[in-house]
Amino acid sequence: MQLFKNTLTIDFNMLSTKTKFLSFILIFISSIILLIQGLNFTIEFLGGTNLNVSLNNVNIGDFRDSVKSALNQDVEIVELNDSFHGKTFRLRMKFIDNENDIITALQTIYPALKLNSVDSFGPKLGKELQQSARNAMLLALLLISIYIALRFDRYYALGSVIALIHDVLITLGLLSVFNIEIGITVIAGILTIIGYSLNDTIVVYDRIRENILKLYNDNRPSIVNRSLNETLNRTIITSVTTLVVVVILFIFGGEVLKPFSITLIIGIIIGTYSSMFIASPVMLYFEEKYPIPEFKDEED
Repeated sequence: MQLFKNTLTIDFNMLSTKTKFLSFILIFISSIILLIQGLNFTIEFLGGTNLNVSLNNVNIGDFRDSVKSALNQDVEIVELNDSFHGKTFRLRMKFIDNENDIITALQTIYPALKLNSVDSFGPKLGKELQQSARNAMLLALLLISIYIALRFDRYYALGSVIALIHDVLITLGLLSVFNIEIGITVIAGILTIIGYSLNDTIVVYDRIRENILKLYNDNRPSIVNRSLNETLNRTIITSVTTLVVVVILFIFGGEVLKPFSITLIIGIIIGTYSSMFIASPVMLYFEEKYPIPEFKDEED
């Protein structure tokens, strides 16, 4: 499938001089938001207890007041849209050893209350999961940089890793702005974004390497620019088709999958942008400023 009959002649080198300021601004804003507002972690990472209960014919304000007075502790109560269980509420509180005491107290006030699910994570386990999630992302970035360095060279690896850090930071910043809960599924989404963005970047890198061998009389910026134009058709088609599937997942996947699908939607858009305007320009900048001696001798 071809969106464009002929290879386009977009000047990506000129555009990247402008988009780099956009990326700097987005990264700066995301970093400030993460420092000030932080992330809305689920109990999987903080430790605590989640109760999902069903109760019809009750106002959330009255329910919230009754629950807080009955339990005598701070409880975060959110009304959920659940077509299967009817009117449902999620109660989020500090970790408790015996959930039955809480259920008994609630059913004393509301005899019709039904318990759908209980999730409890101790603070120690939550901290361990936080560390594991962080280590998983750092390990992914490390292994990716080693793979790219071996397959191409160190500047290609540097460009791809900077692009991935760019994607993750901006995605986390937007998740913080939208107050999306960061749980195991969102971490899985971020790791998926890393793999997706890397795949796009490698396709571009492969075409650059092919064109370096074919267009040996051209300078490096023009080769990079041509390679980006030649892979643009594939990049757009892949991103749009993937995005369509994820949007459908967001619409019909239910409340549980919404954080995951939102993460993927943001990541696909940011990852497509970075594969064109971050990874290759960064690689080109370092190759021109600090040429690798053996490669420079080959070109001469």
